[in-house]
Amino acid sequence: MKKIFSIFAVALAAFTLASCAGDEDDLFSQSAAERLNAASDLYSSRLTAQPNGWAMQLYPTTKDETPYGNGYLVLMRFHSNHQVDVAMNNALTDNKYLTDSSAWDVITDDGPVLSFDTYNAALHKFSNPDDVAQTGDADNPNDETGTGIGGDFEFIIVDAPEDASYMMLKGKKRGTYNLLTPVEEGVDYESYLTDVKGFMSKMFPANYPTYNLLHAADSLYRFDGADDGLPSIYLDGADAITTGKFNPFLITKRGQDYYLRFRDKATYNGLTVQEFRYSRDSDEFVSVDNKDVYISGNDAISFFNSYLGTSAHRWAVTVSANEDLSTLMSDSYLTIFNQISNEFKAVNKNYYIRSLSLRNDNGAIKLSIDYSGRVPARYVDYNLTKTENSDGSVKFEYTGCDDAAQKILNRVPSIQQMIDLLCSSDYSIKGGDTNFNLTNIRLTSKSDANNWIIFGMK
Repeated sequence: MKKIFSIFAVALAAFTLASCAGDEDDLFSQSAAERLNAASDLYSSRLTAQPNGWAMQLYPTTKDETPYGNGYLVLMRFHSNHQVDVAMNNALTDNKYLTDSSAWDVITDDGPVLSFDTYNAALHKFSNPDDVAQTGDADNPNDETGTGIGGDFEFIIVDAPEDASYMMLKGKKRGTYNLLTPVEEGVDYESYLTDVKGFMSKMFPANYPTYNLLHAADSLYRFDGADDGLPSIYLDGADAITTGKFNPFLITKRGQDYYLRFRDKATYNGLTVQEFRYSRDSDEFVSVDNKDVYISGNDAISFFNSYLGTSAHRWAVTVSANEDLSTLMSDSYLTIFNQISNEFKAVNKNYYIRSLSLRNDNGAIKLSIDYSGRVPARYVDYNLTKTENSDGSVKFEYTGCDDAAQKILNRVPSIQQMIDLLCSSDYSIKGGDTNFNLTNIRLTSKSDANNWIIFGMK
């Protein structure tokens, strides 16, 4: 009986194996090589699906693999003949436009991998084994370990949706995630990079004596040092050194909209965000993840008042040969300014106006006109008082001048018209172009929005 049972068991096992073998034939109707080629073709087709290519937000790690390295915007267009055009304009290219073409392929190595398999002068700057000192490592100027900035030239394709609306890559060696978004057809690469770089410089200027603010519902965070795309973010009023956390970001452009995207998701006041769209109407970067989180510039009124309250700085309209004054003042101001200029020339044909400014002289506010001729630069002051209103606007009032300034006023009567115009209304105060950059301040009459003037911080 045992023998019969053993024979039955062997027969059953053989039948089972035969059944599995049949299933395996159905499951793997293609060979391994055919399946790998199919995967390569699929992801290759999605890379080439965008005819004008992609904007890649590339985050290579630094030499010591700190997780807080700067990002780089890289544009790349993939062709069906497996040529790729790569372009960028950043510190690694000496802030000049650089483009190069090379070969690419999708290989399979624990999943689909995008490989840039011939040398590309632009992309391979991230993975060249250069001396770190040559890549601007200020902390290690004598380091000669030859690791460059430690970037990748092979990327695991993590996500590539069928509609080619985006693509997510992961550095094969360094493990950083890099988002690709489409570049619109007809957009020139060099113009795109120049545009984005200019926008970044305007919104987050370097060596700038103010800060920005991240609002998360009813909480406020400082957004410091964003000019290099590596801001320190911490609760307003907290200690920056002990509580500040860095989260690098990059700016891209889609259509007419600019987007600011953190490399990593971050949570502020319980709200998790990563990407923001710039709103021209509100002059804010508003989170696309949660509308209760947005980034704004500093308070323009406080900034204006603080710098008008010190003798070390002044707010000025500076005249230069290449300056279009119509961009700095309304027609009403420009008409009077030109009259003043002409009247100075009537006094002395060699006189010309160098600047018109608001300044603080030992606690007293002056409307100052700086003019020159064959003699050293001269200026005349007209005394003002400034009232700060509860709505944040300011009001100026003329209180007179000394004898020397009065003599000039008698000979250049249009100066009085300028004083009268400035003192004729309450003025609202905003950034000249944006509150993210308060190096220029726009004063706009509250009674007539067509009367405005822009002063620059000097």
